[in-house]
Amino acid sequence: MKNLGKWLGLLLALLLVTGSAGWYWWNQQALVSGNPWLKGEQGVARAQQLARESGMAVLYVIESDKCRRCKLLDKGLWQDPALASTLAGLAKVRLNPHAGDGSERVLRRFPKVATPPGIYLQQADGPLKPMQIVVDIQQIWMPGVTYRRGFFMPLSAAGFEAVLHTTLALEDPAFSALAP
Repeated sequence: MKNLGKWLGLLLALLLVTGSAGWYWWNQQALVSGNPWLKGEQGVARAQQLARESGMAVLYVIESDKCRRCKLLDKGLWQDPALASTLAGLAKVRLNPHAGDGSERVLRRFPKVATPPGIYLQQADGPLKPMQIVVDIQQIWMPGVTYRRGFFMPLSAAGFEAVLHTTLALEDPAFSALAP
């Protein structure tokens, strides 16, 4: 009987250690993978909630199924490992009006995007701030004193991060017209 108690205690300790290690591994995987891309109307609601609760900015990417530039941008920038830590600090939403996930209803509140991809930033309940990327020539618009006064620079993870911080800090009255 005494040996049975020891074995049960040992088994319980082993289960606790294994469970704790599993819990730690699961949470580490969540940290490594960062926050995922959200999609559609539910993704917008979740991203805006994250923005209000954590102060994260929201990155909206408006794309289309058959858009060649959208696929190039995804492969060349959004999946770039050098950009992973920057993207992990944003609530990210993909909006596709043809996906059937409510994106078309959300996009009624956004400025019309003539040729996807369209990219916007928003801080909690603030105005939409556009980011202009010309995928075909790998250029990104760096705003200056105002959004319209700036210059194009090469598109890269470092360039995107610089434009991200500049755009979020920019106080341009032109953005007020872009409030959703």
